[in-house]
Amino acid sequence: MNWLTDHPKELLKAFVRFPSLSTKETPLVDWLEAEIRALNLVQVERYGDNLVFSLGSGAPWLMLNSHTDVVPPSPNHVGDPFEPVERDGKLYGRGTVDAKGCGVSMLRALLELAADGFQPKGKVSVALTICEETAGEHNGMHHLRHVVGLRPDMALIGEPTMLAPCLAQKGMLLVKVVTHGKSGHAARVTGENAIVRMGEAIGALSGISFDAVNPWLGSVKITPSMISGGTAKNANPELCELMVDIRTIPDVPNSKILDTLNSNLPGDVHVLSDRFVATQTDADSVIAQACLRHSGAPFFGSPTASDWVFLADIPCVKIGPGDSTKSHTADEHIELSQLDAAIPLYKHIIQDVLS
Repeated sequence: MNWLTDHPKELLKAFVRFPSLSTKETPLVDWLEAEIRALNLVQVERYGDNLVFSLGSGAPWLMLNSHTDVVPPSPNHVGDPFEPVERDGKLYGRGTVDAKGCGVSMLRALLELAADGFQPKGKVSVALTICEETAGEHNGMHHLRHVVGLRPDMALIGEPTMLAPCLAQKGMLLVKVVTHGKSGHAARVTGENAIVRMGEAIGALSGISFDAVNPWLGSVKITPSMISGGTAKNANPELCELMVDIRTIPDVPNSKILDTLNSNLPGDVHVLSDRFVATQTDADSVIAQACLRHSGAPFFGSPTASDWVFLADIPCVKIGPGDSTKSHTADEHIELSQLDAAIPLYKHIIQDVLS
């Protein structure tokens, strides 16, 4: 395989043929590390199964990040999800759009710049990390930032955005509301019913809102998503639990949301996950303006989370080839025209920022 002359779709096909589910990325990472080391064009560092390819040194340091893992195939997946199929100008297969197309484009852009003799005024890296889809303890970007201690000055996140620059991303706050009642026979016990109290909590949730509206993301969105309660059809329920999915914005801190829930809801509020903070980058930042100039597309905001949450302390833009609505679907695919356009776009942004 020739990383500089083969069509990018052939590189992407090679990526897709590795069934790199979260925590099972090692075969892909082993192959990729060997391939890029053999080129002797860029610095190669490996931290566990996270790969960082770099050109240059010093500051400013621009990091391009995408992930090597994919979600499991859909039950009704069309064909073999790990045998890519090209049809009507599109490449089908698990991971084509989320987000191996981004990873291939970023890496190809870096290699082409290196082969052309580009010498950045600073450093540019492509970090291909693991376990983005699971967001658990094995998350690769969390490892690079908080264990290895990498500190880039700005970043691009490779996720499908149709090559438009995403300037803000909603966060996710997951909480559990628990209401209590008195156990006993339904024929005898009156009052103190956990399910009735949860009904009151759900009613109160529907009345909670926050004045702040983010220009890219809109308002905080609160969604009761799962409920369970009771032990028998003839017993007064002593416990009821409600899962609440809250999509947050940078303008309303999680602490304010939790204070509001605790003040307005009957029962107890337990935080299950708050690591996915809302993120936003200043539109006037160097990286945002470079993306705006070269993409030709306006800024927008995204409701979906990504590894941007682990880079929330630096200017960052989410931008990549493909349509995000095709992520995780049975007919996941990427338009090859998007793949082709992503490589020069990434090159132009890198050169703009580091020349």
